[in-house]
Amino acid sequence: MSAVLGALDQVAARTHALLVAVAREGLARGLHQEAGFSHVDWVRLVCPGLASRTVVEIAMVARAAQQGVHEPLVDAVQSGSVPVHRAASVLRALTRIRPALGESEYAEASQLLTAAASNEKFDDRDLARITGKLVATCLSEKEQKDRARARHELRDVHESSLADGSVRRFVLTVGSDADYEAIRAVLRSPLAAPARREDSTPGESARQGGNGHPGEGGPQTGAPTLAELDTRTGGQRCYDAFMSVFRRGVAGTQGQPTTPKAQVMVTIGLQELRDAVGGVGHTVHEGAVPAHEVRQLACDADIIPAVLGERGEILDLGRARRLVTPGQRRALAHRDRGCSFPGCSVPATWCDAHHVVHWAHGGHSDLGNYALLCARHHTWVHQHDAMADVDAAGVRWKLR
Repeated sequence: MSAVLGALDQVAARTHALLVAVAREGLARGLHQEAGFSHVDWVRLVCPGLASRTVVEIAMVARAAQQGVHEPLVDAVQSGSVPVHRAASVLRALTRIRPALGESEYAEASQLLTAAASNEKFDDRDLARITGKLVATCLSEKEQKDRARARHELRDVHESSLADGSVRRFVLTVGSDADYEAIRAVLRSPLAAPARREDSTPGESARQGGNGHPGEGGPQTGAPTLAELDTRTGGQRCYDAFMSVFRRGVAGTQGQPTTPKAQVMVTIGLQELRDAVGGVGHTVHEGAVPAHEVRQLACDADIIPAVLGERGEILDLGRARRLVTPGQRRALAHRDRGCSFPGCSVPATWCDAHHVVHWAHGGHSDLGNYALLCARHHTWVHQHDAMADVDAAGVRWKLR
């Protein structure tokens, strides 16, 4: 059975490569323009059986072939040395850095990523780290912040209905990598794990995993798995996990949350954290978070930064010396009353304790270096590098 599945996987990969070759020729002949379609819609029209993501990736790679600088990458796809989805990942990274590079530098970047995508020693996670590092190196800190600010403006939640209106849907557009990782942390948390049945054995509660939907149980042999004991789908368990966090957050009196935020661990180099160079941090789920967002997240008591030295050794992994204590939180609530940003009325229980002088820059974890900020103004303060004077009377922000 395994051999058959492996052979079919090779057939599927070869089929996708052939689709790229044919689509490449069709786009070169302008068939999509004759039909009045974009390159993506044309591929979708002629290949209705393909999944939407596959359509986009095939169209992206085929279109990239129209530019000579991308021909080596597309040729590698057609020869079978680079899968279509890896080529699409490379092209997304190249699109981000192209405005910041000259033609020769861009060609070098394209060759570098093509070689990485062709290297069998690099899996998809390795390739994601390579592309993320290249993007962070090529884009300045200001460009990354500007891009992040533009993405932040796209954040949105809206409501729609399905069928006759009896089923409601909320569509969430995430505006930052940090928010995405926080949401994913909830969906991958024990709250989304298969429920333990009362008559199950203690060892069953540890069996989790899988590579599909967040929260899916992995295959096991012998005794029934948790996924078999819990009849909920992976999506239903993720929904229940999200609602558990949401309900606890709004259940407290006077707006006080009754559950901590989802915990996220981010690994980042010391110099990147100190803002000496551009860079990215990586979460345990292989997500990438830009360095400037990690510096904001480091203010949060439920974000654990694993700070690495030049040789990859861990310089700091922990919270005791860096993060606000429960006693300090109470003192801050008494002093600041709520968000310390001028004109904001968000109560203290919904605020973060922000290091005015950042911890990575030598700031101390004491009351004289803390200021309560709501999530919106916490983001604003980091975006604008705002500073403040803090004393026993409160916080006075220096707004430019």
